[in-house]
Amino acid sequence: MQANAANSSPASSRPEPSPYARQLVASLQLDPSQGPITPEKAAQWKLSLQQLVQQGAVAVPAISEFLEKNLDFSFTSVPGGDSLGASSMRMALLEALQAIGGAEALSATAQTLQTTSDPREIAWLARSLEQQAPEQYRQMAVAAANEALAMAAAGKLEGRDVAPLFEVLQQLGGAQAVVDLAKVTGNWNYYAAITLANLSDGSGVPALIQMVQDPDAAVKGTRAAALQMLAQVSASSPEAREVLFEQAQRGKIPASSWPGIAAVLGGDTFQMGKPESASSDIKTYHLTRGNQNYFSGSNLAGWSSAQINEQLALISRLLSLNLHPSAIQTLQSSRATLSGMLNTPK
Repeated sequence: MQANAANSSPASSRPEPSPYARQLVASLQLDPSQGPITPEKAAQWKLSLQQLVQQGAVAVPAISEFLEKNLDFSFTSVPGGDSLGASSMRMALLEALQAIGGAEALSATAQTLQTTSDPREIAWLARSLEQQAPEQYRQMAVAAANEALAMAAAGKLEGRDVAPLFEVLQQLGGAQAVVDLAKVTGNWNYYAAITLANLSDGSGVPALIQMVQDPDAAVKGTRAAALQMLAQVSASSPEAREVLFEQAQRGKIPASSWPGIAAVLGGDTFQMGKPESASSDIKTYHLTRGNQNYFSGSNLAGWSSAQINEQLALISRLLSLNLHPSAIQTLQSSRATLSGMLNTPK
């Protein structure tokens, strides 16, 4: 059992839970010290959860009562825990609220969003609320993500990976997301840059350009991430291509940045988090700074011939410059990869 990071535990005006619903919630609190979860225990646990959901709105006060305690029982480290179908007690109860549905369950879900600071939980709650009530809880979700990021920046969420919070800003932040992301580039350079690159309609490109052109970018440690993300969006953004060429022409791209730039010019894409499956084509990265975890893999299968030709033209322009030998070598390798895709029948 562990405490769940939370902003506060507000006094609740919820109705008193029914004894039966409270009993069902209590039966879900498996104690890891009592040994592995056997098939019999898992079957009984699932039955209790099903019975709780069948209680409908009557079960909501008992669920809220547990969630307000900001405690959790993790099942992932318990032998046999994967047979329960939930990573933890809290996630099981949150999924139960979603299954119950209705105004009471929706209100309890929103209340939890306002009181938790766990990044994964915030992201899950944001998605759940958006699915159940589109647009109604967007501002609340974005506010929760920004508040949790502020806590993480202050060292109050030590050890937590905040990548899910950036996903919330990307998916629900709207136009304000660019402003919010600009505030945290110093703490999470790659997370912020990757999110800016993935904002809809290229709305994050001007911010990436600003990061690259910032005279203090090298000191802040944001230039390399921004350059790589400009390269990543260059297939669809003429502005990104021109800035990338201009930086190369002026000798503003250090040799250490070229392998990453050449890789994305050759079709790789950076994503936050950890890959779902291991593959020799996927490279994983971890930065101690901000506890950032991200990976890259080829995205060429989704490129059109026109995109590949535009990328080959950019690489040829870059190769025409007086670049570092290592830059030339990596760019030539990416050009060969793209040419091979262009000549492969689809």
